[in-house]
Amino acid sequence: MPLFGRRKKKKLFDKSTRLEFKSKRRVFGRASISAKNSPYSGNQPKEKFKIRKKVRRTSASKLAMPPGKLSSVKTSKFKKFLLIILSLFIIGGSVYFIFFTEYFQIQDFQIYDDGSQITDNLKINELANKSLLNQNILLFNDAELSQQILKENPEYRHIEIKKKLPGSIEIELERFPVAANIINLIDGEDGIKIQKKYLVNTNGMVIMENEENPDLPYIRVSTKQALGFNSYPLDQEKLDYIIKLVAVFEEKFGIKIVDATYLKQPREIHLRTEKDFTVWFDQTKSILSQIDKLKKALPKLDIYKTPLQYIDLRISSANAEKVIYKKR
Repeated sequence: MPLFGRRKKKKLFDKSTRLEFKSKRRVFGRASISAKNSPYSGNQPKEKFKIRKKVRRTSASKLAMPPGKLSSVKTSKFKKFLLIILSLFIIGGSVYFIFFTEYFQIQDFQIYDDGSQITDNLKINELANKSLLNQNILLFNDAELSQQILKENPEYRHIEIKKKLPGSIEIELERFPVAANIINLIDGEDGIKIQKKYLVNTNGMVIMENEENPDLPYIRVSTKQALGFNSYPLDQEKLDYIIKLVAVFEEKFGIKIVDATYLKQPREIHLRTEKDFTVWFDQTKSILSQIDKLKKALPKLDIYKTPLQYIDLRISSANAEKVIYKKR
């Protein structure tokens, strides 16, 4: 071997070892790159967000603004100021026009009674004049006027007040319907009964004197003194009972009722039929129960052919079907 010859380097890795190391290095390199780009990497510095600070305009900055932009800012502020002034002017003018001028003051009114215009009701006319004229139609309280009219005029059951802008009022009155004829028997000094006729509404109040309606039931009522206008010979409950009793009897038996007599003390109602006999009812008992009692007695008591004076359905006994009657 020569002394000064060239030394051969010792091979640390063979060719296969170098290839394996190279491939691992590439894998590690990719892993490091993916870890670097991952948002979950804790080793990477966090990105800082830049917050844009609001620049305050100073007099120097305004002077530094372009002339066109400065004039547009001044114009915008001037427009806002004008808009505020205009809004205040409109609101103030509207308030003054509505509340402090005569345009919305009530100048006239019309009264309608069941659809027909009336002018002869002095009581309602006087109340309307006092409550309506020269009042602001927008501030007027129609509920208060309605309550006053109903209180002083009980013949009406409903009132509707309509506002007609700018200054007119319509008052529509609705009466209680007419319900029955009242034949008033008045005790005279010599014992002779004086007879007068009235019409009452569904509320039981007398609304007409010396008038009658043949299509409505006739009810006889005895009093010591004559009935007056707006008086109540019968309350609403008793009146409803008698009207219903007459209607049910005529429907169930096909016999027309001439009139009904109301006896206050024994609380009885006597129906006089067109066959000239009466049927006595107890007002404290059910109408249908007493009607059914008479219907069950028909096989033994022929009310259509037997001459009768009266039939009494008031009596209660162990036998609920018992009917007392008297022949002529």
